[in-house]
Amino acid sequence: MLPHARRVCALVTILTGAFVAALTLSTTTSRNHAPMLGGYRLDVFFDSAASAAALGAIVAVLVSVKSRNNRTAFIASGIGIAVLAVATLVHSPVQLHLRGLAAGLILGGSAALAVGPARRLLQCALVVGVMSAFVMLGPLEHVPYRYRDYMASSPRTYLLVLLGVLALLLVASVWASVFDNASEPARGSARALVVGAAVPVAGLVLYWLFVRSVSSLGSNGAMGSRWLLGLAVVPLLVGAAFALRAATGAVVLAALAYAAVVSTGSVSSASSGTVAAVVFSAMLVAGTVIGCRWPVPLVGFALLAVVAAAGLFTNGIESTAHLLLLPFAVGLVFASLLPTDVPAATISVTTPIVVSVPIVAQFGWTAYTPLTTVEPTRWPSGWEWTSTATAILSVAAAAGALVLLRRRDAGLRQ
Repeated sequence: MLPHARRVCALVTILTGAFVAALTLSTTTSRNHAPMLGGYRLDVFFDSAASAAALGAIVAVLVSVKSRNNRTAFIASGIGIAVLAVATLVHSPVQLHLRGLAAGLILGGSAALAVGPARRLLQCALVVGVMSAFVMLGPLEHVPYRYRDYMASSPRTYLLVLLGVLALLLVASVWASVFDNASEPARGSARALVVGAAVPVAGLVLYWLFVRSVSSLGSNGAMGSRWLLGLAVVPLLVGAAFALRAATGAVVLAALAYAAVVSTGSVSSASSGTVAAVVFSAMLVAGTVIGCRWPVPLVGFALLAVVAAAGLFTNGIESTAHLLLLPFAVGLVFASLLPTDVPAATISVTTPIVVSVPIVAQFGWTAYTPLTTVEPTRWPSGWEWTSTATAILSVAAAAGALVLLRRRDAGLRQ
């Protein structure tokens, strides 16, 4: 196989693996959805889609840390494909967790292959695969984005087709030896495991608290309320970035900025159709290419702040910003901060999935699915100003943390 063809095969293999894994983890995660049930809801920790996604994220980091050669990564991905196929076809009480486990094996194996001289391009393919899966879910499921948390679990033909394609790509990769059999040093692996487990667990706890907050409204409660505990996501991810070895955790700050923007708004209105999802993915690739060519992460953070600020304007402006500017800025930021250690890259792409709670939220019976048309107002409400400012400040915190992280790294090298 020609060198150019080998590189393309490697990129497509990692992109497909990341896409399948993220698609699976996203469909097993209740994104900003709080069922109106009372009680302490301790079942969230052991029998929920959110816990299954947390399991998948932890498994992905574990595989990325322990895979020291291509053989281990291929075996992990192969087992993940087999388990996911069975879990998709056969219903069982542990189906969600089998899907989470399988997705974690596939994602961890794909991340572990992104090493060698072309590691930056391969890790960019990992990011593009994960981020594009978020917006392609709606068109693939043929269900409006805002209703996807209520979908019944049923065999998904498109997922089985994708698994078959991924299996063929892995076989071709082994046959043609398209991946460099390079191994990374084990420095900081224990630290990466701790951080890789702490972020999903903390995200799960926050989700549980969010569910309890909504449940506490009750049938006779207020029609709306505020939830601010999600602000804990900011110090959580900033701390994770600083806890990882040297400046390898800087890419986690990109995940923080992305989560801050989408948690107070929504990519759904801008990417609910097939054409819109394709445009979103194309802008993501464009931003990634620019970031690889000219690494300017602070410019990407500034663009994400602009997207957050668009929430104060009309739906047309906000939707356009989320459709065009958001994916471009996300690709630019991630690509500018790559390459990094494999575990850090894995943590960064799983963070937007496991930290599924909004940083700030206004919720009530009709907060997620309005039953009537809301007439536009001339001026944003006080809550809209607050939530928008919070998102902008969260992005600014990520940018500021990047500057401090780089200064600390430069000081340690002197």
